[in-house]
Amino acid sequence: MKKVIVFFNGELSRVITVLKSITSIRQAYPNGDEIDLPIMSAGFPSLTGDHGVVYVATDKELTPQEILVAAKNM
Repeated sequence: MKKVIVFFNGELSRVITVLKSITSIRQAYPNGDEIDLPIMSAGFPSLTGDHGVVYVATDKELTPQEILVAAKNM
């Protein structure tokens, strides 16, 4: 299983857990339109030299800072 941070429709980010083999998440807008959000990985180096990976699905452009803040709140 993997945890995915979902940024969708301007709402607060949320975390869902999916099987490792899942590559997208289907979401529905209030008007009924549906979209498949691809699951992407974002890597963050740490001060100790190791490398953390966060999975993200989004319908908007994100900054690394937005992803980092959401990841800290997981």
